[in-house]
Amino acid sequence: MKKRQIAAALLAGAMLVSVTACGTGGDNSASGGDSSGGISITIPSYKTGENVGAVFFEPQVERFNEKYEGTYHIELENVAEDAFNDQIKQLAQQDALPALVQGGDKEWLKTVAFPNGMAYDLSGWLDETPEIKDLLLADGIDYCTSEDGAIYSMPLATVRPTGFFYNTALWDTQEDLSAMTMDDFTTALGDQKIAFSTAENAWVTALFWTALIANEEGGAEILNSGIDEKITDFNQPVILDSVTKLQSLLQNNASSNSVGAAYPDTANTFMSSGAAVIANGPWMSTDFEETNSSNWSNDFDGANVRASLFPGQVGIAQTRTYGEWWISSSASEEEVELALAFLEFINSPEELEAYLLAEGGDAPNLEYTEDFVAQQGETQVLADLAADTTEETVYVPCILDVIPSSVANSDLSRLLPSLADGTYTPEQFCEQLSTAAAEATAQ
Repeated sequence: MKKRQIAAALLAGAMLVSVTACGTGGDNSASGGDSSGGISITIPSYKTGENVGAVFFEPQVERFNEKYEGTYHIELENVAEDAFNDQIKQLAQQDALPALVQGGDKEWLKTVAFPNGMAYDLSGWLDETPEIKDLLLADGIDYCTSEDGAIYSMPLATVRPTGFFYNTALWDTQEDLSAMTMDDFTTALGDQKIAFSTAENAWVTALFWTALIANEEGGAEILNSGIDEKITDFNQPVILDSVTKLQSLLQNNASSNSVGAAYPDTANTFMSSGAAVIANGPWMSTDFEETNSSNWSNDFDGANVRASLFPGQVGIAQTRTYGEWWISSSASEEEVELALAFLEFINSPEELEAYLLAEGGDAPNLEYTEDFVAQQGETQVLADLAADTTEETVYVPCILDVIPSSVANSDLSRLLPSLADGTYTPEQFCEQLSTAAAEATAQ
């Protein structure tokens, strides 16, 4: 288990791997080359082509194929990300699931795929492979374990906690922000501006609201309870108190364009020195690299950006969740053998470290190598987040993930401007959200 003092060694200089621009795979061609004998399977995947996930995933599959050349081989079928979940459902209806399945709609997995015997039970294999099981997140194992002890989805070994970034050219605080209380944080913030948003799903505002809830007594428990049963009552004192604090931030610390802003607007505000703080995940680290300086203005310099988890040692991440992979129950014995070899490969210490270098995050149960620590430390904001991520980190899901989807994607953005300008009191805002949630669940 890593300690803060180990992570603090991450302050050494420039990162080995950087992630390129985001996109969605468009063609339907297969990638990965021809099998040279042995067992071969094809996996539909959206992490192909121009999709940002392909930057790491495609080479990883190539490494697997090279390691097991002549024994196992994986082909990748390119699927557009926005069509992927529907394609998996269609394949299931046709009894044509691939042997190894890359995710799928979480609610469908929970209510349809797994209860109806579509997945292979991984519990026996995990018990027989303790070197892998010991690396997995305890919350993930618990969530993925059914009442009869079966494990149908491979639990995660990594977590990518979301916090916030701050521009030291505007706000040069030397304090450990994640160790503060939320009240101390807002006091230290003074009149500095936060890049908020209210359009789309109000992403960056929702992140701060999540942290505010988590910092209330009992708030983390409420958020985590929403993983199993969506939150529909916003009139609870904990949520009401968090909304009162959110309104204060919106009225006193929001950047000038926050009302009506979508995520690209908030990112532009931060990278044009219009706000000292923005909440977002570790994937934003590439925006602060010199190679992306064409997106900067008003003397913004990515070298001045630091990162922190939220006050109260809160990291926004859903650790109680299904993992990325599961095996179809219709897979042959040989296909299961290949699929298990792939799951063992991607969860090996070497591959986990490679993933963290490419995409950020933490593997809490993995003892890092010295080489990894040095390489991770070469990107300052990832080093900051790694130093903040300890055994004391409190993980909570984003509020957007634990409320009805229509409330998250529509009602929240519709109501936030009225909270910001004072048209709604916190009580009225919470009542409006509760009404919208009740209507959503009644449908």
